Amino acid sequence: MSRRARPLVLAAEERAELERRVRARTSTQQAARRARIVLRAADGARNTEIAAEVGSARHTVQHWRDRFARERLDGLADRPHRPAPRRYGPARQAAIVLLACRAPADVGWAGQTHWSVVDLAQYIGAHPELDLGGPSKSTVRKILQAAGIRLERL
Repeated sequence: MSRRARPLVLAAEERAELERRVRARTSTQQAARRARIVLRAADGARNTEIAAEVGSARHTVQHWRDRFARERLDGLADRPHRPAPRRYGPARQAAIVLLACRAPADVGWAGQTHWSVVDLAQYIGAHPELDLGGPSKSTVRKILQAAGIRLERL
């Protein structure tokens, strides 16, 4: 069951600015598409109709309609993209590299002469006292590659 899209009412200045963005050669394609979405929404078009006209997904149209309703013209601006905070900063990476350089038997991982990426990731995850979290094998592999460590050569 789809929800009913909120109707948009534009002030004359907003409509003029949106129409300018659609026509302007200096606007990005994204800015022009967002302006088209809002203009069509204000004209009473349904989200699925707008999506088909502008070549977007229905939920994308809903997103821009809702954001415009909350923030007006300012809501159509790009927002900065920030990467997720790093879980394995320099200190944790150094600790993983140091652990990889030690023999498994030296830290109580008996029965092996050298680490594999899988074993190292499992060991770190099984020892919370190391305060290194529970990295995936791909995370361990990336950290070791960045440090130039090849476990089969240690």
